[in-house]
Amino acid sequence: MKSRLFGVLLFIETAALLLTALVAWHYHRSLGENDYQSFLITAAITGGVGLVLYLFGKRNKNGIDNDDTFAVVSLSWILYSLFGMLPFLLSGSIDNVTDAFFETISGFTTTGSTILKNVDEQTHGILFWRSIMQWLGGLGIVVFTLAFIPTVTKGSRKATLFAAEAPGMSVEKLSPSMHITSRILWGIYILMTVLCAFMYYMGPMSLFDAVCHAFTTISTGGYSTHQESIAYFHSSYIDYVAIGFMIVSAINFSILYFLISGRWNLLRKNEEVRLYLSSLVVMTLVFMGLFVLAPHLNGVTEEQLASYPKEGKEIFKTSFFHVASMLSNTGFSAENSNYDLWGMLFIILTLLMQIVGGCAGSASGGVKMARVIVLFKFIKNVLKELVHPTEVFSIKMSGQTLDELTVRRVCNFFAWLLILLVLNVFVLTCAGMSMEDAGIAFLTCFSNLGLGSGATGPGASLADLPSMAKWVLSADMLLGRLEIITVLMIFFRSTWVTTKSVRS
Repeated sequence: MKSRLFGVLLFIETAALLLTALVAWHYHRSLGENDYQSFLITAAITGGVGLVLYLFGKRNKNGIDNDDTFAVVSLSWILYSLFGMLPFLLSGSIDNVTDAFFETISGFTTTGSTILKNVDEQTHGILFWRSIMQWLGGLGIVVFTLAFIPTVTKGSRKATLFAAEAPGMSVEKLSPSMHITSRILWGIYILMTVLCAFMYYMGPMSLFDAVCHAFTTISTGGYSTHQESIAYFHSSYIDYVAIGFMIVSAINFSILYFLISGRWNLLRKNEEVRLYLSSLVVMTLVFMGLFVLAPHLNGVTEEQLASYPKEGKEIFKTSFFHVASMLSNTGFSAENSNYDLWGMLFIILTLLMQIVGGCAGSASGGVKMARVIVLFKFIKNVLKELVHPTEVFSIKMSGQTLDELTVRRVCNFFAWLLILLVLNVFVLTCAGMSMEDAGIAFLTCFSNLGLGSGATGPGASLADLPSMAKWVLSADMLLGRLEIITVLMIFFRSTWVTTKSVRS
């Protein structure tokens, strides 16, 4: 059964490669670009391997149990990245495996870190492939399979498969059937993508740019068809369209479904959405205030002054775009967006937004607003218990009491985050990075944003990172996208060995 599911997943990637080959062939005819062969070759290889796995898996009629789900989900993303990097290598866009794998897994995990220094010089096929990678990874490749090919997981624990890939603390079913829930979510995802592409196209974007940016906006991935990102278009209209869709894409897709259904009262009742929207407003006001006050402070350099927005409208737009991009973990850059030039206070607040991210169950990265709420309520209850040791305090969220298992999982997540931070700083410094750059690089790649500060900042090139650091950060992207436990479970013996074989 596992082989059969892997085969179907590779068929989906093959379909995406063939679609990209069609786009590349169109630009071969109109502009003479010659990369469509690399996508056809990759599609043939991916489809061939997928067919072998599918036929091999048909012999086994057993379903996928709980332990299998972690291996299936984690290995699916690795397989996608291994095959997905082939077009970069075959087309000559990237000349080594390390950079090709880094670029690809950054795409599928919607991190948006790139080693490309010449995005504008890439062929349309490569640019489209980078965009569609992020779109497939935004809501999840396994969730896509559950939505549109549910028979391949017949007899399996679909809710566990969904939960292993979907970002957040728990799965919120919108239907008694898990594949119907997946289909609803993907329906919303596709609808938002089409609407976003249309809105972009109504501005100064070409159809190609509009579609590619819609893919990477709704997935909160941040890849662009231009080195300057959104700033390339010099359009306030494009900036505000991007802001709107970045904000919406970082809201729980289940909440979006209820809002579409007319249940607007959830905006008031849902604690996580309230905190997310409030954070957008507060942080925008804070950055506006900093831009107004910073020029009057001692120690501000001429370079910093030159990088600040000057007029009221520009200050508002720069602040709003920056906060929406960072808090949604999209990572788009508009004009005046090199925050590394703004000063340390700007950088600290930016990194904080990157780490927190958007809402659970959205396309956003980061630790999620819901976990932050639970963590602070847990700390508050611990302090209460010190004062009132005989009382029992529960944790409520949006009016519902959370069970002890959910709270333990949140605390476990933050414990693992600290452990991974220490390990990454050690390994990355051994690889040649400074301690500061190592810590920031881990947090931004784990948060699936990609833009950090210093060596990973908006003015730097990740192509200059040591090869060892790129492999470590690639692993961090996967850990962040699948939220640690799903990936770590593949290292446990019980994931690979059945109960019967363990006893024998």
